[in-house]
Amino acid sequence: MKNPWFKISGLFFVPASIPGWIIMLLTVVYAVYVFIDVDSRSHSVSDTLINFVFNLLLIGLIYSLIAYFTSLKSK
Repeated sequence: MKNPWFKISGLFFVPASIPGWIIMLLTVVYAVYVFIDVDSRSHSVSDTLINFVFNLLLIGLIYSLIAYFTSLKSK
């Protein structure tokens, strides 16, 4: 890929271009939206955290897959 969207920094993918930053921003906004939605339907703090962590893992997995396939491959 000539213009990679992400670069690998340790275990994390860091945005390296405008499309990468847009994807990261959308990911964070969606995670906050999911937290607010889960919190509005929960009855306790533990209920909120249990339901949110699963959703956050899925969001992180999708972000990582997008970043992996759009990052510069090291040789």
